[in-house]
Amino acid sequence: MADDKDVFSRAEALLRRNAVGAPASGSDTGGVPVLTDLVAQPPEAELSSEVAREVFARVLSEVEGTLANELERRVAEQLVGQVHSAVAGAIADLRQELANAIGQAVADALQRRDVK
Repeated sequence: MADDKDVFSRAEALLRRNAVGAPASGSDTGGVPVLTDLVAQPPEAELSSEVAREVFARVLSEVEGTLANELERRVAEQLVGQVHSAVAGAIADLRQELANAIGQAVADALQRRDVK
């Protein structure tokens, strides 16, 4: 009811301002009342928009943190498998080269032994 009384008192004040013989206010509207003359934005609206921005920032921060952790976990899972596969492939490729290098080293050592 208090809000109704406030709206009615504003409406009466508006009607008095715009009565015949009263000077018109508001050059932008030519003295014609507009909605903002009747209902002013309550201070709670500014507060609620600040709260909305704060809530949005907190939610965004939380979501970014959660997504970053999940992304890091998934990348780590995939990298472990890929690194293991790459190392196994490299060792398999080097096996023959390692065998050849060992064989050559043994042959060189035997040849040096025979020379003396």
